[in-house]
Amino acid sequence: MKLVVGVDGGSTKTLAVASDLSGDLRGVGRGGCSNWEGPGVDAAAQVITEAAKEALRMAGATFAEVANAHMGLAGVDWPEDSDRLRDALEKEGWTCPLAIENDAFLTIRTSSPEGHGVGAAAGSGVCCGIIQPSGETYFYGAFTDLGGGIDINGKVMQAVLREEDGRGRPTAMTPALLEATAHATVTALAYDIHRRGNWVAKRVTDPVLFTCAAKGDPTAVDIVTDFGRELALCATNLIQRYELAEGEPAVVASGSLFMKTGPLMFGVFRAEVLKVAPKARLILSDHPPVMGAVRAALAGAGRGETDAWSRAQQAATERGWFRQDVGEDSRGMADGK
Repeated sequence: MKLVVGVDGGSTKTLAVASDLSGDLRGVGRGGCSNWEGPGVDAAAQVITEAAKEALRMAGATFAEVANAHMGLAGVDWPEDSDRLRDALEKEGWTCPLAIENDAFLTIRTSSPEGHGVGAAAGSGVCCGIIQPSGETYFYGAFTDLGGGIDINGKVMQAVLREEDGRGRPTAMTPALLEATAHATVTALAYDIHRRGNWVAKRVTDPVLFTCAAKGDPTAVDIVTDFGRELALCATNLIQRYELAEGEPAVVASGSLFMKTGPLMFGVFRAEVLKVAPKARLILSDHPPVMGAVRAALAGAGRGETDAWSRAQQAATERGWFRQDVGEDSRGMADGK
């Protein structure tokens, strides 16, 4: 049995999927951070490899059966990044043909019907890129400096602290955040952060922000709107740069800040993109980006035909492996439906 392996490696988690050459998914594996900029190249390669081995064990296979692998990895911003990761992965036992790219491209490969277009992903960080019909790619890489969950986390904390000291307006996020962190006052929260190093994680601030925004809190709405516009700017800049404004490009939005936080951010993103490209096809992805890596791995193994990809998509739905990775409430929101 010959297999392909697709990997989506990020700053929060790593997913690996093994598929046979017909597109039937045979195994899935998970790991932690594989953005080499954090733990280092060798540690990142180990996380990726262990996730892939877990997927292969489920499939009843080993590296010897892998015909091709494709990886979309956070932190692959420059050509030498791919080279150093490839070297580290080969030391871990990878011998098959291996393609490595930034994870910015996976959302396009996963959710664009044609496999090309513009993609904006918003999770712990932000990545945005384009795949042209010719196969040419571009992404912002290290130059995308605003819009991710880490930035949003800071904006929430800033809004709460500014209400407390008088620089900012009252916001419903303050009592919500105090309740979520079990602090009696903002001063106690600030002391806990500054003197005890207990920074509030984005998994705490995100629900506070988006719940308050959904209820109309002006400060929360402004934060979400600003980030939605910034993400749209990433996409519309690429649309204009590559002269797609008069066409019908697929523009795919993905990541936890789009998927699991309600319609506001995607609504802002969609409206801003359509101002520049009125015929653009806006897609809020309800598919895991790792499936874009599977699609590319199948193509790399000579199985890029529609039937194999269709089977892989069907299998992803049937297995239910990725429900924790995409927001179930995001389904049906593409193109405003």
